Amino acid sequence: MTKILENLINNKYYSTKEEVGQKLNVFFAFNVLTQEEYTKLMQLVEEKYKVTATEDNKQEEATV
Repeated sequence: MTKILENLINNKYYSTKEEVGQKLNVFFAFNVLTQEEYTKLMQLVEEKYKVTATEDNKQEEATV
């Protein structure tokens, strides 16, 4: 399961960081992931789903 999730995160399958976090939280809560796997995947999410300054500006413009 960890390898599948890792591939999905690396390919940015999910649209937002929050969406990925919710999925990982559920898998962790139901003991599908160990603490070590959960931590590793959450770190990968932080790395892959960084919001750049340009993306942040686009989001602000869209809400105005």
